[in-house]
Amino acid sequence: MGEVLSAVDAVMEVAAGRVRLAVARVLAPYAAGGVYVAEDADRAACWIVQAEHLGLAGFGVDMLLRDLRRVESGSRPAVPAHTRPADIDPAGDSSFSGAISDIDAAGIPGPLALAAAVRIAEAAVASHGIGLVGVRNVGALGVLGLAARVLAERGRVALISAQAPAMVAPWGGSAPAIGTNPIAFAAPRAGSAPLVADFATSQITLAELRRLREAGEQLPDGVAIDAAGHPTSAPDEVAALLPEGRLGSLAGLLVEVLAGAAVGGRAPAGTPVDGRGAVVIAIDPARAGGTHVSETCAEIAQQWRAAGGHVPGRFDALESSHSEAPDTVIRLQQTDFDALLARAGEAGA
Repeated sequence: MGEVLSAVDAVMEVAAGRVRLAVARVLAPYAAGGVYVAEDADRAACWIVQAEHLGLAGFGVDMLLRDLRRVESGSRPAVPAHTRPADIDPAGDSSFSGAISDIDAAGIPGPLALAAAVRIAEAAVASHGIGLVGVRNVGALGVLGLAARVLAERGRVALISAQAPAMVAPWGGSAPAIGTNPIAFAAPRAGSAPLVADFATSQITLAELRRLREAGEQLPDGVAIDAAGHPTSAPDEVAALLPEGRLGSLAGLLVEVLAGAAVGGRAPAGTPVDGRGAVVIAIDPARAGGTHVSETCAEIAQQWRAAGGHVPGRFDALESSHSEAPDTVIRLQQTDFDALLARAGEAGA
């Protein structure tokens, strides 16, 4: 494994492979049976590292450490014995047999639950041409676009979304009603990496709000309101974030229905909230009539760009959704790296 290369102002440059192995070791005890397997821990670890590589530190190691604390402080069992017993092979194979499945992720780190949902969706597509996996009682999931990209690399078209406790006001509203409710989609693209888009339906994410608060910085104008419904740029005064326009508000409402109501992710009013909901949808386009999906998506992207549109390219910086270059170096807060190594040591003891 690579060693620490340097440390300046409590920020360290670390070999990506070392971080990935440490994260996988931390997640391994949660992937020791039932619906979660070692493959899920390794895939989730890769996504954590890739989030750091892409500069999305709010969805990397720090996010994982916070979600582990959430898991440890919860009242639910540390590791559920199973999810939907009727859908799991009695011999122990955790691949679900139907086109539609659900996971109760209570007591499980969010990135691991997302990796399991993607794997189950993959298996369902192979058998049925479509896979839908609902996830409930889950915490921070990470970068949804990385998960969607995995499915697109296998020729699938994927849509992944997640709801969260209310923090975003409706368009024109003055109080929170839904979460930041991100959406990611991905599709194969001929001659290039998969076409991937990943976006929040609010103007800023909770990770960005947290970063600004911790840094003592002000918010951009027009992204949040205080308890009286007035615009505010002070992070400590934020009572609600604002949606990304009227269509962003409606998209957030759609996510609330799909990842909240339809899969049981949203807790009924007045009941304790154990986490959030998410949904992973994948289809085999050839079985839906899209026999030339890769070529068509390449054409769509080209026409979009020619018309002046922006084609997301952030994920193109990655070699694939399951690996990173051996010599990749990522930057971490030393406190986060030390905490990760400590947890990895405990998990391996």
